[in-house]
Amino acid sequence: MPKILITSTSFGKRIKAPLEVLQAKDYELRFNDLGRPLQPEELIERLARCEGCIAGLDYFTADVFEAVPGLRVVARYGAGVDRVDLDAAVRAGVTVTNTPTANSDSVADLAVGLMLAVARTIPLADRTVRGGQWKNMYGMSLAGKTVGLVGYGRIGSRVAQRVKGFDCPVIVHDPFLDAEVARRDGVKLVALEELLATADFISLHLPVTEATQGMIGAAQLAQMKPKAILINTARGEVVDQDALLAAVREGRIGGAGLDAHAEEPPNAALFEGLDNIVLTPHMGGYTEEALYNMAMGSVDNLCAFFEGEEPPNVVVPRV
Repeated sequence: MPKILITSTSFGKRIKAPLEVLQAKDYELRFNDLGRPLQPEELIERLARCEGCIAGLDYFTADVFEAVPGLRVVARYGAGVDRVDLDAAVRAGVTVTNTPTANSDSVADLAVGLMLAVARTIPLADRTVRGGQWKNMYGMSLAGKTVGLVGYGRIGSRVAQRVKGFDCPVIVHDPFLDAEVARRDGVKLVALEELLATADFISLHLPVTEATQGMIGAAQLAQMKPKAILINTARGEVVDQDALLAAVREGRIGGAGLDAHAEEPPNAALFEGLDNIVLTPHMGGYTEEALYNMAMGSVDNLCAFFEGEEPPNVVVPRV
């Protein structure tokens, strides 16, 4: 049976059923022994003689595909494929799949949770009470505020649904969004500059590409309202971290909620004293429901491939 490398650090730990499916099929399984996303040279070493991979947030560069000619399928445990060189996968004849809707609700929940956490200083209030203090903690209400979504895919659209429950007008910047869909969903399509200048909460929901790398930098932060809050549950590379830290330290924006970081884990010392930045450990997809959906979805894709069927969610097709 095929030899499979599983690099996702959460696969099979809390949710056992997907792992049991692979074991029942007698696949030869190998696991990530480093407990973090793998760099290209680490992948190459561990993919030796493997035909398939259930992949976390590892870096599948062209060098990886060239060095592991026996690799046939990469089944992403999640939706994003920005760390997979898809052109190199095509050249190598490697099928790439993902689980595009598996964690959408969970990430959308966290995005709204971060809005509330920052706006109402919830983590600081918790630390204060635990420290034996009891004092008034002032914040900003989410209700009625304008929410700007940069990216309106599966997650962004779900965030829009949720904040409408707070009577929030929703504006969207997404060059790929059809105007008719925007009208149907009751959101307003705007240029990025208008969104930055208008929104009270700005939530990022876009992949890392050449066009989006560092998309939110010093110039963009300067366009935001003084009390605006930035939320990033997408990818850390989309935001210029140094520029964001400077903007918050200088009081030019109201704060930030960051689940995705350019460096993971981030350097905690950089955020010292910034109680209006709430940090979480890239946990947007870490609910039991999302973990099951991602794990079972990646297993379904992998098994379908090796059984000669079309995987349910193909990014790079079989050659």
